[in-house]
Amino acid sequence: SKSSEEIKQQNSELSEKVHSLVSANSAMKLDVEDLHKKLEMAELMLQQFSSQAGSLDANQQLQMALEEKVALETQVAQLSESLQQLQAERDQYVEKLKEERSVWQQRVQQLSEQVHTMAEEKEKYVAQIRELEANMTEL
Repeated sequence: SKSSEEIKQQNSELSEKVHSLVSANSAMKLDVEDLHKKLEMAELMLQQFSSQAGSLDANQQLQMALEEKVALETQVAQLSESLQQLQAERDQYVEKLKEERSVWQQRVQQLSEQVHTMAEEKEKYVAQIRELEANMTEL
């Protein structure tokens, strides 16, 4: 009876170990499948890269990259020059606008003074007309 209990205990322990090993085995199978998929993807990427660069050796690739770099630098220089020209034109335009603003401010000032002078003259003439009307009434 005691021996039977010990065997049952051992059997239960071994059963748990088998169960944990089966779980670990399943997890490892999934990991292996993932690794196979990653390997396939890496091989596909390698094939694509090889097919793209297969016809060109490293010196040709380097030469192409250097030519592209020179072309890009030229384009950057042209864009920088265009930017400087646009900034110069903008500055000239700003100066022209400032000058025109000054002219218009002077013109507005002159017109304002003329309006003020004419208003004073009008008041003076209105006063003269009243005075003349009063004189005429007296006469």
